[in-house]
Amino acid sequence: MTNPNASQPTPETNPDARATIGSRHTPVIASIAAFCVGALLAGGIVGGFAYARQGQTSGGEPGGSTTATAEDSCDTTFTVVASVNQWGSLAEQLGGSCAEVTSLINSTSADPHDYEATASDLAKLAKADIVVLNGAGYDGWAEKAQLNPDKQTIVNVGDLMGITATEEHSHEHEEGEEGHHHHHGSTNPHVWFSPEGVLKAAEAINDAYVTKAGENSKTAATVQRHFNEWNGEYADFVALVNKGRAAGVQRNYVATESIISYLLDYIGATDKTPETYTNAMNSESEPSAADLKNAMDIVASDNVDILVVNPQEMGGFAKKLNEAAISSNKTIISATEQLPENQKTLLGWLTLIAKQALATDTMNGFFLTQDVKDRTLADYEGEWQSVYPYLQDGTLDSVMEAKAKKGDMTAEEYKQYYDTGYKTDVDKIAIKGDQMSFTRGGTTATATYKYDGFKILDYAKGNRGVRFLFTATGDVPAGAPKIVQFSDHGIAPGKSAHFHIFMGDDSQEETLKEMDNWPTYYPASMSKAEVATEMLAH
Repeated sequence: MTNPNASQPTPETNPDARATIGSRHTPVIASIAAFCVGALLAGGIVGGFAYARQGQTSGGEPGGSTTATAEDSCDTTFTVVASVNQWGSLAEQLGGSCAEVTSLINSTSADPHDYEATASDLAKLAKADIVVLNGAGYDGWAEKAQLNPDKQTIVNVGDLMGITATEEHSHEHEEGEEGHHHHHGSTNPHVWFSPEGVLKAAEAINDAYVTKAGENSKTAATVQRHFNEWNGEYADFVALVNKGRAAGVQRNYVATESIISYLLDYIGATDKTPETYTNAMNSESEPSAADLKNAMDIVASDNVDILVVNPQEMGGFAKKLNEAAISSNKTIISATEQLPENQKTLLGWLTLIAKQALATDTMNGFFLTQDVKDRTLADYEGEWQSVYPYLQDGTLDSVMEAKAKKGDMTAEEYKQYYDTGYKTDVDKIAIKGDQMSFTRGGTTATATYKYDGFKILDYAKGNRGVRFLFTATGDVPAGAPKIVQFSDHGIAPGKSAHFHIFMGDDSQEETLKEMDNWPTYYPASMSKAEVATEMLAH
């Protein structure tokens, strides 16, 4: 079986994946995520964790939604109002059932720079037990509410980090080709992308909960348990980044705006954005034609790995840089300001972005676009057997049970899911040279296939997969598919140990839409017990 978060659609990678269908060798990446990180010393953060893990994250992934080890018990509940959902999601995760959290901006369709607080918003802020603000001039409309620090606890993350708005900070709203510009001057108010800021905010929110409830209350015990679990997840996040640093991972990037620079600094990435371009975008001016051309050339050069864009602010200049990245086959990471709708927690979001930025976990679908290379049928040559019969006869029951211990479904639910995924009437596949033979029962059909390039698919959970495409040529006998697509978690030439295959008789584009059925094949020389053992090893 495949790795729990492998690059084919599984329950963990979200079966509602979307295929990005671009040109043959120019896959376009639109991962919904943002990545960034604060300028901290990772070792210093690691040394600060003293809390024991009391719970496990979903699927064992750092930053995943927390699975509580006990029911929440609350003798006090709080009303919490956050200006934006980045911080609201953190307050909700830490408070559990003891916190009733409202985020005034709760969608990526809303622009906080344009936002005008309603009377209802201001009333909610004024009445809340605990208010969580971003500060640093980002949500000034909320800071102007009639708050009462004598009765309310106000957590201002910008203040916690010692970052305040400067006179240079302003928002310019323009209509026209270049759209809406954000001018932050020397201030970067996007502190939710700073691990230091996130940690300080979590500690402040937890302190507010415990103080409001009383240290010996049931509520205090509940929120402390949630904080301990969160702290363990944060340690996992830091360990992930430290692993990348230890491996010497180096990433160079250009950004259409400096929204995520905290996170990128933290993972050790180098900003290659031309200073003239950045200064123009952060001031009242616009990049000159020469500055824009220089930025586009740098994006297309071998010195840049990643282009970071904010899909909420794709003006004309940003679009030109995006086009340069696409044409040069570069990785594009899309970073919204608000927590995306498909992300449950702030820390889970940062973890995903860090994985995308590090791009070192090919097996689980995190890699650079430019590292994907063409492959031939030689990588799949040999005789292969379907694993579907082993799912049906119970051989893989131990595998389903192992998945249930790590995942969020029962063993039987996993078995039903993989029954759909593995289902096929093709018992065997033999590949030699440019020919593939498909055996159903006692009947074998053989056809000749040519390579048609690859496509990168963006999955809803933020990771990706690659399919290598082949099309039958000449007369195609009945029983041999016209379209074949391989996915084996590899992105470059190399002998496949097992593969998932997608077959169709229409077109490559139509076959790319298949996300639910991915018949899986292992070498025919392996016994069914060996297949099960191999799957368990993953």
